[in-house]
Amino acid sequence: MAESERKSMNSETFGDVANRWLSAVSANIKPSTYAGYASVLELHILPQLGKRSIKRLKEADINNFTEIKLKNGRADGKGGLSIKTVRDLLSVINTIMDYAYNETIISNRITITYPKLENQSIRILSRQEQSALEDVLRIDLDIHKLGIMLCLYTGLRIGEICALRWADISPEFDSLSVRQTLQRIKDVTGEKGKTKIHIDTPRCERSIRNIPIPRFLTGDLRDFALDGNSYFLSTDNLLFTEPRTMQNHFARCVKAANISGANFHATRHTFAARCIEAGVDVKTLSEMLGHANINMTINRYVISSFEQKRGEINKLESYTGKCIGL
Repeated sequence: MAESERKSMNSETFGDVANRWLSAVSANIKPSTYAGYASVLELHILPQLGKRSIKRLKEADINNFTEIKLKNGRADGKGGLSIKTVRDLLSVINTIMDYAYNETIISNRITITYPKLENQSIRILSRQEQSALEDVLRIDLDIHKLGIMLCLYTGLRIGEICALRWADISPEFDSLSVRQTLQRIKDVTGEKGKTKIHIDTPRCERSIRNIPIPRFLTGDLRDFALDGNSYFLSTDNLLFTEPRTMQNHFARCVKAANISGANFHATRHTFAARCIEAGVDVKTLSEMLGHANINMTINRYVISSFEQKRGEINKLESYTGKCIGL
């Protein structure tokens, strides 16, 4: 190796190697994944680590990065990032460092310590909240309200309902096929800060799935049905509805139902919780949700709700012959 090449490698920054890694993996990942990597590098990782010599990067530097991101890592300057988000950033850093080691850019791997992920509660609508929401959805029912209702009873993700076409729904309106997802991603080929709509197959193969539709929605679906190639959430046979717009529709509906602290993903959590409460087989539920494995479903949803706990206590009271107040 020429002396100039050695000097060049010795002076390589973390940012230099990160960009080489991103270019190397680009051919083997989805555009949405590439855009995600590019975004977190630009927004969170490179501003702090990009100009550091990758050969001199130490465990203490990564720990300092973690501490800063947890305390004040939000792009808007309003506090720290969540533990999960910081763990995701560290995972990207770790992958880049592994790439540097495999390419003999560095001679030793460094140990990256991940902050402990706390058990995070998921927002599930109570039965009363779900009933109130459905009452609101039924008032002047439109295609976006019907989309929310469909998600409540199929567990579709927001990107999946936005990408759904009428051709994906069976002629009998009793089942649907999830084949694509729609999301807004960073446009890496355009101006800085620009985004674009991207439609692609789901990341996980098991997310490509068929889901039965409850029979009580058949009439509504038939009333709103459009040409098969039209998007389900379309209002003019052509255009799609993007996730941000759908989130706004949902926000208005939950506000009208006097429900707080719930975003669109609560429809999916609520569907899963109702299925568990109804005794739906966990493997079947896992397949309907499109989870990578059944353990994900068990860990996330097979947890007793307060109503279930109350029911079990009532069984104990009946068994022991005791009742409240005695």
